[in-house]
Amino acid sequence: MAEFTIRSYQVKDLQPVVNLWNRSLIRDAISVTDFQLKVLNDENFSEEGALIAEADGKVVGFLLALYRKVPITGVGLQEDTGWITIFFVDADYRKKGIATTMLKKAEEYLKSKGRKRVVVSTYVPYYFIPGVDVDVYLEAFNLLKKIGYETIMEQFGMSVDLLDFKPSDEYYLTAESLAAEGIEIEYFSTPYTHKLLSFLETEFPGDWAAVIRDRLRHHCDPKDIVIARKGEEVLGYCQVDGEHFGPFGVHSSLRGKGVGTVLIIKAMQYAKQKGIRHLWLAWTGAVDFYSRKAGFKVIRKHAIMKKSLEG
Repeated sequence: MAEFTIRSYQVKDLQPVVNLWNRSLIRDAISVTDFQLKVLNDENFSEEGALIAEADGKVVGFLLALYRKVPITGVGLQEDTGWITIFFVDADYRKKGIATTMLKKAEEYLKSKGRKRVVVSTYVPYYFIPGVDVDVYLEAFNLLKKIGYETIMEQFGMSVDLLDFKPSDEYYLTAESLAAEGIEIEYFSTPYTHKLLSFLETEFPGDWAAVIRDRLRHHCDPKDIVIARKGEEVLGYCQVDGEHFGPFGVHSSLRGKGVGTVLIIKAMQYAKQKGIRHLWLAWTGAVDFYSRKAGFKVIRKHAIMKKSLEG
């Protein structure tokens, strides 16, 4: 077994960690700027939970463990739960006990903070991968299983090519039917700001409202956001950010009526008009819906994993 040490993150580690991250996680590269914004700037970040593996005088591994110190709207502190959002080891130093040791220390850290379970990963707002990509990071998946983690959910990354995309007849018929019921599917406009935020905070507690607030602060194209409304009430929403599709959601009272289909297709129409030729979404369990209604195809499979820290 190679000699190595595990210590807390230090200022000097920024560039070495980012470099190792990009060599190790081929599907999930990160920039220094994104590391600053999503790791160091996270209000729940602690150097104690950011573990560095060092061997032969260099950084050879990294793990980020978090617990919620600041409540999130509609969710609170989630006092029982901690997260491991990312971990990796230099390919030349694998199978030497480094990842196992980092995971054990992360579990001890989270347990010391009163956490009863640890999840990989689904942490919001700053997750990097919704779970373990079982196709590309199978080694990590098998290690987690070996030390007691179980898969609690499978989620899928999907994408769609817009080159030959055009709305189907079903889209127009459904939009007309909804309009006859007083349900309008339209691009977002300023007067509906509060109604949209209220809808998201009520129906989808977590970070969705925060995402919209951030986009509006940065003066996003309002037509990148599509809403469903009845009168003044917003009852559905989806958005496109560059090539990234989502989040997307419909009020529970309207599901099964085609609202989601019309929202998605209208968003795809504008994306294509802007010259975007490809859209992707990070994770969903609704594979059949996206494939049938909008032509999305599965490109990634993620395992969300959990381990009890009790006992």
